[in-house]
Amino acid sequence: MLKKYSPYILPIVIGSTLLFIPLLRDLHFESAMLAAIIGCFWGGIHASKKSASQDFFYAIRVLGFLYLSAIPLFISSVILGCLTIDGLGFWIFIPLPSVFFGTATGRLIRKFSLPWPKLLTVFVLLFCAIGVWLFEMLNYPQVYFYNHVWGVWPGPIYDEAVQLTGSFFYFRWLTFLWILLLWLLPDWSSTLQKKLITGLALVSLLFSYMNLDEAGIISPRESIQAQLGGHHQTKHFDYYFPEDFYSEEEINFWAARHEFHFEQIIKQLDLKWPKGRKIESYLYAHAWQKKEITGAKFTSYVPIWLEQDQLHIAKQQLDGVLKHELVHVISKQFGNGLFNGSWSIGLIEGLAEGIAKDASSRSTLHQIVAAESPYPSSDKMKDALSFSGFYGSAGAISYTTAGSFVEYLLDTYPPDFFKTSYPSGSLVDSNYPSFDEIISEWHQTLDQTPLDSVDQQVSEFVFAQRSLFQKKCPHSITQELQLWDRYQFQLADLDTTGAYETLDQLYKRDSQNSLVKDAWVRSQLLQGNYEEATNAITPKDSLLTLQVLKADALYLSDNKSQAFQLLESLSSRIIDNPARTFRYTLELREDSTQWSNRLQRRYLNQLPDSVLFESLNLPNQMLSLNKALQGNHNSEIVLYATLLQDHSPKDDWFDIYEQTIQQLPLLGYFDLTENWIALAEPLNLRLRYMERLGEQQEWVAFLKSNQGVAD
Repeated sequence: MLKKYSPYILPIVIGSTLLFIPLLRDLHFESAMLAAIIGCFWGGIHASKKSASQDFFYAIRVLGFLYLSAIPLFISSVILGCLTIDGLGFWIFIPLPSVFFGTATGRLIRKFSLPWPKLLTVFVLLFCAIGVWLFEMLNYPQVYFYNHVWGVWPGPIYDEAVQLTGSFFYFRWLTFLWILLLWLLPDWSSTLQKKLITGLALVSLLFSYMNLDEAGIISPRESIQAQLGGHHQTKHFDYYFPEDFYSEEEINFWAARHEFHFEQIIKQLDLKWPKGRKIESYLYAHAWQKKEITGAKFTSYVPIWLEQDQLHIAKQQLDGVLKHELVHVISKQFGNGLFNGSWSIGLIEGLAEGIAKDASSRSTLHQIVAAESPYPSSDKMKDALSFSGFYGSAGAISYTTAGSFVEYLLDTYPPDFFKTSYPSGSLVDSNYPSFDEIISEWHQTLDQTPLDSVDQQVSEFVFAQRSLFQKKCPHSITQELQLWDRYQFQLADLDTTGAYETLDQLYKRDSQNSLVKDAWVRSQLLQGNYEEATNAITPKDSLLTLQVLKADALYLSDNKSQAFQLLESLSSRIIDNPARTFRYTLELREDSTQWSNRLQRRYLNQLPDSVLFESLNLPNQMLSLNKALQGNHNSEIVLYATLLQDHSPKDDWFDIYEQTIQQLPLLGYFDLTENWIALAEPLNLRLRYMERLGEQQEWVAFLKSNQGVAD
């Protein structure tokens, strides 16, 4: 009895074992890839046997085994609420064509009576699975890959939303054409019908392969450059960007930032850059365009394995990751000979993080790690620097811990020590002391790092994050989150009308979600729908932000007395709230002049003239300056910065100080910039703020000595 049902029980048992393996336990593309690889080689090896027959039905049998093994994954996904249409689609369109592709390959070798049929089949399929992938990886900057054996690798593991795309179906159409051609080739000339079908398949393949880049199957550099359109160059860089999304002023700014960070990194690592060597910087309109072209959405990246130096960043991520990604490009100079990096992923990312120091705007790397005890032991740190250990934790944890460790190494020892150890990824048998001694010294540095409650909060946030491997449903994205993603895309794509329509849909689906309601109410105020915004917020809405927004809506609709009454009723809650966002809520609305200016600036995009500006209190003045900075209103930036250069500084405004110091020298106002630096320097700044101010001072010095650097 057991023997009779074993062909059905065995695959279910095998599938059940996958439930204990992260990612593979999800009915999605990872488990579908594994099934495709097994099925492709299984079908191919069997079809290559001389005794094989009924190849089509045996392929169906293999598929039956694979889909039986998926039953436990399907049941688990249903119970946990992780089942998605995309996951089901991947399980249909990845294993099914792959099994027939392997079978068709083995069958062709058998029909042609080639020697060592099994070995030859395995070799051909390995070439298709690995050889073709290696060719694409070593020649194209993309991080997504399509393959006839294993289906698809959609991009970085940090981009959790993985969906079926037109490019995927286009590629599976190519797989079908290959199956058809390989199946018919052994006796293609036996009938007129087979001749016609074989010829049609061959012609279709030829035309299809001529359009791989247009279909999104591959992304050569030349194709990316053509799609982006714009081009600019400086001494060390070639920039490619969409001209509709980057103004000339913005490109000049980012070109200067590229050259500035380049000089910083070269100096810190004590490197000599090869003469005439240029870096290609691909600047995308937004993360969604970058996802479509390269496969990476919110993940900025550098393909260090390619000979041509390059980096790929979306506009919204530039400020946060440019220096980090440039470290990856420049560190190729002392990377290993195989892929220009280190065998330790922890050292690769730790170096970038340790130099860029951009994990938090409020706490240093050492503070974030020091606030989380116990510190990583020597053994745990070795594991954290390895591939499995690094990606086994959430990205923020791995990057921050490795960054703090490498920052300590660079601050304590000569950079040549690190550059020598970097290619092998081993700090043992190097110029450094023993690994245990290094870890002990690093711990001492962490012990001596001053901490406060802010550092504790930042650290708790970082170390509370979960790895993709730890999440119950790593690829399950709710309809609400999909709508939110579409809303963010439309905003980034400058489609304001579409964004508002999408937000309306989201609000109708989830109007009780306070964060959704907050975004929707703000959109109504921006559109002038003040009554709708007012009516949407009721006393049941406990979120303080919503009640303040209602007061704003009342004021905008000329119900000023009601607005002031509501604000007065909220005053005790506002004063008692520890959040930074409420620190100046009452001052910004203390009288009609202040409140009117605040709303005109926020919802009507109106900036005050010099007379009105001088009548405003400091919070409204600082936020007017910030609005001018964000909108690149250069005349207002200079006007407000001049009028504010003698105010009593507070570290609450440090972000605005930083942006002002960054922008003024680009406009040629170096003396005014120095006045703003002098404002910030005497403040009792946080350690991270001191790091950021020091970087801005380096920026000003760089611009003074390199005027015209962006031209």
